[in-house]
Amino acid sequence: MWEHKALLLLPGIAGVVLAGLVGGLALGVTGLWSGAVLANVALVVVAILVVAVFATFFNAVLIVAADDALRGRPVGIGAGYGRALRRLPAIVVWALVGVVVIFFGSLLLVGIWWAMASYLVLPAMMIDGVGVREAMRTSRQAFRAHGGDSGRSSTWIALPVTLSFFPSVAVFGVGLTAVDRVSGVLAMAGATLWLAVAVTVTASLSGVFRVRHYRELTGRPAPAPTLPALHVSPVE
Repeated sequence: MWEHKALLLLPGIAGVVLAGLVGGLALGVTGLWSGAVLANVALVVVAILVVAVFATFFNAVLIVAADDALRGRPVGIGAGYGRALRRLPAIVVWALVGVVVIFFGSLLLVGIWWAMASYLVLPAMMIDGVGVREAMRTSRQAFRAHGGDSGRSSTWIALPVTLSFFPSVAVFGVGLTAVDRVSGVLAMAGATLWLAVAVTVTASLSGVFRVRHYRELTGRPAPAPTLPALHVSPVE
């Protein structure tokens, strides 16, 4: 990540776009809100599906960029978006499937199992170019064989957000109730920025780990980074 700053830039771009999208959809849904319950439910469902598609697309771009970085290739932001766009139909299908299954899975208390079992679907889709069904099969097989390793590693990767969330909320609350308006605004802005950085770093780590984990489980580990050759003069 230190060598490829795009791995940090991509989640930042995604966060800004998704924040604006959610805000715009919230205003749109509020403006179209009516007394008809079914119409309101339909509006909320459409908004959720739109956000899910965009979020899945941005995750796919990060997967592509992480794979290029691990294989020693240049990481291009435009190239990552281009490759993800070529897989857009599959990405849309996976986003819609994920939302539906997570919704009903939450009702049946199997949402966490589904999230872990589908952890490697996007890497399979973006790296090997397979369809949603084949990617789901590959991810489930990997989960059955190595689910414990995946869970422990993903937990450690989420540590930046885990350690930053509650302090950020606490500082934001202090700023919100501060008597001095300037100090309150600074405290809220600092807490928001702190949490945003933690989320960005965690998203980058997660993308890199998912790609590396997928390649290791499928028997195609990414090549080790090569050190620059040491040129020694005849005198030396």
